[in-house]
Amino acid sequence: MHIRELCATKLEQHVERLLVVGRLQADMAGKKYATVPYLDDQYPIDCEVLFPHFRRMVVAALLARKSFEQQKPDWAPPLPLTSTDIDKLLCDEDPRLNLVGYFAASWACVNWSKSHPQFFVYAAGALACPNTPEHIRTDLRLLQEFPPTLLEELDHTLCWDTFQRTLEFTQQLMRQAEHLQRCGMLEDAAQMQAVIKRITGIHERYPD
Repeated sequence: MHIRELCATKLEQHVERLLVVGRLQADMAGKKYATVPYLDDQYPIDCEVLFPHFRRMVVAALLARKSFEQQKPDWAPPLPLTSTDIDKLLCDEDPRLNLVGYFAASWACVNWSKSHPQFFVYAAGALACPNTPEHIRTDLRLLQEFPPTLLEELDHTLCWDTFQRTLEFTQQLMRQAEHLQRCGMLEDAAQMQAVIKRITGIHERYPD
């Protein structure tokens, strides 16, 4: 069955099956890391506390791709989900495909959140942003299709609202770690705390 035909529940089940199979295959091969389906990111197979996060992220990415199909211009390709596919668009000679690449990178940075601006809003904001490469900002086709409109949340890498999303994600991990501690799951809590430290460099809240 095609991804676009799957309802939300079946989509989650589909992704869960792929994650389980991927972890089993990596374990049988003696590997410490498995590949996140559709996204091609690597993750440690022994860090079970993060598995629900990966499942939600893949589902969100697939729903984002489906949403993009409904909003994208005729000339735009399907939404790239992997870093490799995003980089291909960023390196293309067509400024329009570069813009799609920046849009996909921005959406990926916020874990494919539904709150991310739609493409026409993002494109107009990117064309108004001084950090956007000149060959994109001055492309007449893009300027005609997306009149520049300021989008204040864009950072210097053209990603949208990354600081706020990183803060929210870190707070979510902290709450989960605290809950694991309350439940007596100290090993899982320690794994979660290690992830938080790698993301933020924070050591004071969770001393060794």
